Amino acid sequence: MLTTLKSSLLKILHPGAKVLFDDGVRAIHVTSCAGLISVAVGVLVAAFAAYPPIFLLIPIWMLVRMLFNAIEALLVTEFGQHSKLGTCANELSRVVAETALFLPFAVIPKVSVLLVLSVTLLAVLSEFAGLLGPLINASRHRDGPMGSHARMLCFGVFGIAIASEHVLTAPINITLALIVILLLVTIVRRIRGAVAEVTKPAVPTPVTI
Repeated sequence: MLTTLKSSLLKILHPGAKVLFDDGVRAIHVTSCAGLISVAVGVLVAAFAAYPPIFLLIPIWMLVRMLFNAIEALLVTEFGQHSKLGTCANELSRVVAETALFLPFAVIPKVSVLLVLSVTLLAVLSEFAGLLGPLINASRHRDGPMGSHARMLCFGVFGIAIASEHVLTAPINITLALIVILLLVTIVRRIRGAVAEVTKPAVPTPVTI
């Protein structure tokens, strides 16, 4: 189902990606722009956090950011714009975006600042753990259960909840505590997965007589 939706979305965005490519826009430009807008949204929401409906900007931008990511993917795969610099920018942009969009929740009264900061820090560490794979000649690991998409979904729901002004903060704190636990599991799984990938026992060569 999700694969079908993703394929349909990429087909819809393909003409737009071609227009951007013809105009000289590169994948790294899209990545950088998404990161900068995420920071701007985070700062804006934090600055006007006393006005709860402002938190609706977070889930709205998360949806728009998905379109940015899809266009970037098209520019890389369909228009041959893969580069080492672009890969670095993509990884950095993801971490910067999540940090910028998560931290505004720390200024909400009765939402645990410690839990928000813990989730933000562990989210960064989980991406770092995934990137450890290439350092030991393994692949880049994105194991769950609390990957980037899951985190964004949770905080998007938080944004809608805060904007509605009808949700108690206790359920948000409980969910944040669960996310902390799941992030710890994610970090362990990513590191163990990378280590296991490079320490697989060699398959014995059959001896022919």
